[in-house]
Amino acid sequence: MSAHAELDVLLRSGNFVPTLGLASVVLVVLSAIVFFLRHRKASDSSAIAAGKALQQNGVADTSELAGPKVTLLYGTQTGTAERFAKQLKNEMSSRYSDSNHYTIVDIEDYKAEEVLCKEQLVFFLMATYGDGEPTDNAADFYNWLIKAGKEAEAGEGQSLLKGVSYGVFGLGNKQYEHFCAVGLKVHAAMEQLGAQPVVRRGDGDDDVDIDADFESWRTELYSALDASSLLDQKEGGAPSSSAIMAEGSIPAYTVQLLSGPDAQEADPLKDSNNSGSNASNPYNARISVLRELHTKKSDRSCLHVEIDIRGSEVRYEAGDHVGLFCENGPGIVQDAGRILGMPLDTVFNLQLPDGNPNELTPPFPGPVSLRSALARYADLWAPAHKACFPALAASASDEKEAARLQHLASPEGKAEFTDWVGGPRRSLLEVLLAFPSCKPSLGAFFGTMAPRLQPRFYSISSSPKQHPDSIHVTCAVVIDTTATGRHHEGVCSNYLKRMSVGDRIPIFVRHSSFKLPKQMGTPIVMVGPGTGLAPFRGFLQERAALLKSGVHLGPAYLFFGCRKKSQDYIYEQELAMYSRNGVLQKLFVAFSRDAADKVYVQNQMQQQATDIAEVLFQEQGGHVYVCGDAKHMAKDVHAALLDMMQTTSGLSSTDTEEKMKDLIRSSRYQRDIW
Repeated sequence: MSAHAELDVLLRSGNFVPTLGLASVVLVVLSAIVFFLRHRKASDSSAIAAGKALQQNGVADTSELAGPKVTLLYGTQTGTAERFAKQLKNEMSSRYSDSNHYTIVDIEDYKAEEVLCKEQLVFFLMATYGDGEPTDNAADFYNWLIKAGKEAEAGEGQSLLKGVSYGVFGLGNKQYEHFCAVGLKVHAAMEQLGAQPVVRRGDGDDDVDIDADFESWRTELYSALDASSLLDQKEGGAPSSSAIMAEGSIPAYTVQLLSGPDAQEADPLKDSNNSGSNASNPYNARISVLRELHTKKSDRSCLHVEIDIRGSEVRYEAGDHVGLFCENGPGIVQDAGRILGMPLDTVFNLQLPDGNPNELTPPFPGPVSLRSALARYADLWAPAHKACFPALAASASDEKEAARLQHLASPEGKAEFTDWVGGPRRSLLEVLLAFPSCKPSLGAFFGTMAPRLQPRFYSISSSPKQHPDSIHVTCAVVIDTTATGRHHEGVCSNYLKRMSVGDRIPIFVRHSSFKLPKQMGTPIVMVGPGTGLAPFRGFLQERAALLKSGVHLGPAYLFFGCRKKSQDYIYEQELAMYSRNGVLQKLFVAFSRDAADKVYVQNQMQQQATDIAEVLFQEQGGHVYVCGDAKHMAKDVHAALLDMMQTTSGLSSTDTEEKMKDLIRSSRYQRDIW
């Protein structure tokens, strides 16, 4: 029991005050306070308590702490960077002396202008999102740091961070063009400002095995720290990896099982007044329209969804994104409950453990049934991450299974982990099925093993100028087979598929820079095959409203692509209408399966190279927008644009690349890709 709790129990005891005189009460209270202060002083010598003292709204106050100080900052979109920051902190706490002090800060709460120059040792765990952009929580810090780095490069503030040691691990996906761009630029800016790197910049590839990449980087980091004087070393040397992964260090929530009248499940969104302004305050919106966009000839599905935002504070613009909080399907929930060996109607509360030594994220609200918790809060099909394997081993009753899980979590088992888990992206549930003796507690399952189910983002396919009271979503329903042979269904798309008009879904809006030109007379070229058409539907609605109000519009060209005209030509009638009424000057549609030779949007663009070059690269100063698949389409379109620019301008390949960068820097070339 903590000193706070002991004092609270002492003062609230029903037998305490009535049996004592006033003087005795004062004496006992003073004694309790002295005990509390002594207890706090002793506990403040630990790394955990010291870490908490470091952080005050993101401002490090290290003046009263002896020993080296370490700050770990994370910029995350899905929670992986945060998980890595906590893992790094826990390992460093075990590996090095207790005289070192650690603090973890969400980079959104970090006052970099005031604090970064005072840091001794700082680590950045930075994810790259979208088209080489920082995550939502890292945008302000990132913009400040990059600006400061450029000023230093120009001769101002080169010594701002002199004396600061740092390390950067970037998270990204090599299928995207700007792989780990945020980590790369943060690393470069820190050097420009005079900070000293402790270790090489690490890059984690989520397309293969990001846990293995992080492990390799940590190994190099620890070697560098062991050889430096930046941290106080542990007497007797660093512990083994198995000691660091001991069962006693497994992070877990405290679980309170409820029964009888107390077992009443709470609905956190029922009758809520949340504004929908951000992920922490989602608006529980009603679905007003839900219809299929593909014809009956198609063996796939694409949904048009309209979400009613009347009565809320939700505001959006064409080009913004909507975040949807979805739920796992009933089948996977039943599978998970069966694996855990607990009835789905079990009602419980989760609480942070006393002192929260492992920096667990605050638990989801309760009381909640296991059925609801598995549906709403656990990303059951997410790839299993290595940090959960020690907890799995601790929960295994079979010794061989426990040993195998420990091996997979160890440095010695790195290659096997990559082959069996990382490469094929084997999910947590698949791992649990392979080790049937694992029966983790609810506290460990939700605290360590199952990632929190994150909202899914969609490009809004409407404009508030035509639809101020609703947000439209264009959603392809994902059904495929994974590398492990598992039938996979996209969580959010299939959740929407199961819904009906009148059902409610929590939403919020994330504002985007993917916007039409401020001068509406500027020509635009839009490239969006499949559901990449979504934001351009919003753009066209916007242009239609402006045209109706008398605004002069520049020419608009749209390149759309799908498989077959008879199956998946979505919004065909709307596009035809916009072509007729002058909102859209030229429409080019590529049908990749209607002819012997496959035709894609980049092929259509190359056929119109002269017109596109005139709009974009010559006198008209037009804008080009690309939306859709990042792994293939966006790369092919980018290559086509480079080819057009070089062919029509006669520039060298180097000058062409630089001119393309100018288009990006001036926001004349924008991409919304995933």
